Amino acid sequence: MILFPSFYLFAQDKTKDDIIDYDGSWKKLDSPEEIYFLPELNENFPIEKLAAFPQVYKFQKARGSVPTYWAGGRAYWFRFELKNSTNLIQNLLIHLHLSLYDEIAFYVTENKKVIDKQTLSWKTPQQNRIIKHRDFIFPTTIQPRQQVVYYLKVRKKFGSISFPLTIWEKNNFDYFYPTNDHYNWGFISGIFAFVFFISLLLSLVFNEKLYMYYGIYVLAALSFIYTMQGYFIRFYGDGALGIEGDKVRYIAAMILLITNIFFVRSYLRWDLLKNPLFQWYSNFFIILFCILISMSFLDHLALNDYLFDTFTVSITFLVSLAICIPPFFVFGTTIYCIVIKHFQKDASYYLLANLPVFFIAFYSGLSTYEFVPGSFIAGIDYFVIAFLIEIMALSGLLAYRVKMIQNTSEKLLIEKNFIQQQRTQAVLEAEERERIRIARDLHDGIGQTLAAARMTLGNYISQKKIKDTGMQNSLDLLEESIKEVREISHNMMPNSLTKFGLTSALKQFSNKINALGNLEIDLQIVGVKERFDEKTEMMLYRIVQEIISNIIKHAEAQKVSIELVKHEHELILIIEDDGKGFDTINSGSNGIGLKNIATRVEYLNGSVNFDSTIGRGTSVVVEVPLL
Repeated sequence: MILFPSFYLFAQDKTKDDIIDYDGSWKKLDSPEEIYFLPELNENFPIEKLAAFPQVYKFQKARGSVPTYWAGGRAYWFRFELKNSTNLIQNLLIHLHLSLYDEIAFYVTENKKVIDKQTLSWKTPQQNRIIKHRDFIFPTTIQPRQQVVYYLKVRKKFGSISFPLTIWEKNNFDYFYPTNDHYNWGFISGIFAFVFFISLLLSLVFNEKLYMYYGIYVLAALSFIYTMQGYFIRFYGDGALGIEGDKVRYIAAMILLITNIFFVRSYLRWDLLKNPLFQWYSNFFIILFCILISMSFLDHLALNDYLFDTFTVSITFLVSLAICIPPFFVFGTTIYCIVIKHFQKDASYYLLANLPVFFIAFYSGLSTYEFVPGSFIAGIDYFVIAFLIEIMALSGLLAYRVKMIQNTSEKLLIEKNFIQQQRTQAVLEAEERERIRIARDLHDGIGQTLAAARMTLGNYISQKKIKDTGMQNSLDLLEESIKEVREISHNMMPNSLTKFGLTSALKQFSNKINALGNLEIDLQIVGVKERFDEKTEMMLYRIVQEIISNIIKHAEAQKVSIELVKHEHELILIIEDDGKGFDTINSGSNGIGLKNIATRVEYLNGSVNFDSTIGRGTSVVVEVPLL
């Protein structure tokens, strides 16, 4: 008699006081606390018995804002009670923010009798649903002052069951949700797609696999988010791609982990780690996931899901375990890189960027196995926020790396140009020294010897009073040789250039050419009143020599105009001829003479432009900055 009242009270339906009251003051209600759940064990619970004898079936109060349970192939019942406290008929929507359950049966009961039943699964096409949406949404109408009990039977063979519930006023849902939903997901998709294409572009520009891995990782993250949100359901709903249902989410998760491993080990250069185990472990996970993905396709296409249907619980557990381990491996390896100071700064930045995703994935795993209450934190919205934080942070890091690459490339280019300039300077200076040496040898050596020979022969002819024509011809040849040696010596190192400067040397050079009678040179010097540094004068003189030499050899010109103009910060040398011209496209950089001109202009940090057309002569403009 003492135990009977206690047993009676214990057996009573304790949920009758937990009623959701709709009083017209709220437009929607997220994750109400008055939700109760009951897992099915070895028998199917008929809704008629659940409604008629609620005290027999002991529903427990659900924990967390999103009740989450490890399904293990079992169905779960959820129960909540709602009362319309208004005097108006209300059209409501029971919205579950998921789309990949095998089946959800929705029941409305009043006075322990079923008054409405609806059934949906992920296989139900959107156009065949009352509310055409990827999520599970059940419309219901409640009369004034009516009180009803809702039951939802959720069945899912693969993975866990969560229950993110929102109760909407239908008008508010129609007005607010579809537009806002499409806008938000369109914006998110745009960000991911933009980062993906920029990454591929950087990969092509810098020929770096790192950016390609990052772009593929971003695309895999977007695919994973879309899969969890159910956006791909119209493409894989019938299994046309070789896989179907909630298994697609697990395959998307494995692809995401594969791309993440490729990116991280390239980003942190695991190949340079002293411990090769990290490379082996990463390859092991990549191969494992590829095998699991291949087995999923094989099981569905060739075996009609025999393996999955027979070993559902075991396969679900193993796949979930396989997905849980790699994030810890990547996380631990990143910390290891920080400890041993291997790309320490990059590893620290990656760790901070990846913390939100790791935390949410870790919390989702704990709630899946019922270690902590389910929460919206493990939902897709927070996953998206975490991925956006990670992608923005990593994009900033990679942009910084691009900037560093550009700076390094610029430094290398500057150093290369400096080394090339030094090399050119050394070659030209050595060439000038050799010219001076040869000129001195010609003048002081061969020239003096020939002069002595001419003097000796002349004295001998005078003393002996020889009138032999052959002897006189020899004396004339010696005299001509002496003149040619002096001319060569002077051309190689003109005294007027070293003593009086560039303008004097150019005048003397022009006069000599004009005296030969084969070419007429018109020299104009504007604004040059002072001497320049020795190297500038020497290089400009050599440039003029080289150009005139090319004109004499190849141009068949009659007249040449040389103009040297000094501006405030530069010298401009313009040489034009009326010769036959040449093809600047095909032969502009092939001639040795033109290369010598370009080399000397480069030595002066100047620029040269050859403008020529066959039959219309040639114009050469040299611009040299004055420091």
